[in-house]
Amino acid sequence: MLSKLYLIIKELSGAKFITFIVFSVILLSVSAILFFNILSDNFNRYIKNNFASSISPNEIIVRPGESKGIFLFSAGPEKELDNAAINRISKIPGVKRVDPVMAVTIPSSATISFFTFRFSTDLVFAGADYRLVESNIKSKEMREAWTKGFHEKGLPILVPKTLIDTYNNGLAAANRLPRIVPDKLSGLSFKLSLGSSSIATLGGAYQSSAVIAGYTDKINVIGLVIPMKSADEINNKFNKTGMNMFAIVNVKDHKDFENVKNRIKSMGLQIETGESISSEILKLKATVNSFIAAMVSLVSILAAVSIALCSVTVVWGRIDYYRILRTLGASKFFIALTIIIKFSLTGFLASAFGIYLVEILKAYILKSVTIPGITLVFDISRSTVVTIMTVATVIPIAASLPTIIRMFSAKLDKG
Repeated sequence: MLSKLYLIIKELSGAKFITFIVFSVILLSVSAILFFNILSDNFNRYIKNNFASSISPNEIIVRPGESKGIFLFSAGPEKELDNAAINRISKIPGVKRVDPVMAVTIPSSATISFFTFRFSTDLVFAGADYRLVESNIKSKEMREAWTKGFHEKGLPILVPKTLIDTYNNGLAAANRLPRIVPDKLSGLSFKLSLGSSSIATLGGAYQSSAVIAGYTDKINVIGLVIPMKSADEINNKFNKTGMNMFAIVNVKDHKDFENVKNRIKSMGLQIETGESISSEILKLKATVNSFIAAMVSLVSILAAVSIALCSVTVVWGRIDYYRILRTLGASKFFIALTIIIKFSLTGFLASAFGIYLVEILKAYILKSVTIPGITLVFDISRSTVVTIMTVATVIPIAASLPTIIRMFSAKLDKG
């Protein structure tokens, strides 16, 4: 036993220069990989804190499936955006909430007054929940009215910016009428006709006054937005079923965006996403992390090749010594074990020293390296330490195995 221990120690002390090169290669590789890992952690933290958290993931607008029919008209959309579809979307992993916008499915019109100017037009009415439009309702009084579905002065309404733009750029421009400023709707008033339009009139049609709660650029319809509760009541009054015009889907995180979008598409529904900020953030993150991963892989490969070349040099330089050991009765397994112990111990010690060196230089690097807008954090997690030390121990073993196998096939038992 003592003789075997002596031989192992002798093997460890042999070929000092080559051992020093292997130690240095692993030390520099570990230091470089640690710095790349720290850079990746800081970049991901910056993306999360400055983009992913401060910029909400894209909203997905979902509409019924494409309508198909003969010539100009069709019987209806191929896939309805009904309550069952809304429930299915809400259960998709990564979906935060789904806000449907429901159409009031009766003939309707409105008389719009703007100071001394007055005109009547057919308009659609869209019902929306309070949580979808709460940012557009400024006063507490109107927020309460929207939640209840009514106001003492009339039906609370939101005027879509699309409708205002249509008036400003069309009717006002063509007839030299004053333009409407979205933020100041005090001179604008509506008289609503429910159940009656220029095309049809239902039994029980009635008129209602309206009170403006604000304007919205979130719901783009050529019509007026009313509380969902009011839309339900109007449809029920005329024995009509409400129809979801579209739904706004909010996802939990940027990484969920593509999956949710593809799942909704597979349901046969149409989607609109506009310019996808979520996709761009993920693309940027993936590109930088892929580059860092490529650099780590390159450093690891170069280290493995260098160690393999060193193992060839040290093993073939001591081939006569190994033949003497075989003559003295040492097994091939024992000789291989001594070589493996030497390289693995060298890798373990070099990685430990590399981590210690980075910890020592951390304070100096934090003072010397400054990136505008980014606060560098040099934290090395326990899992990272364990992984690096394990890999640094295994790579020298793997790099030396081909040389050991070649040595055995070179008739180690003969001089």
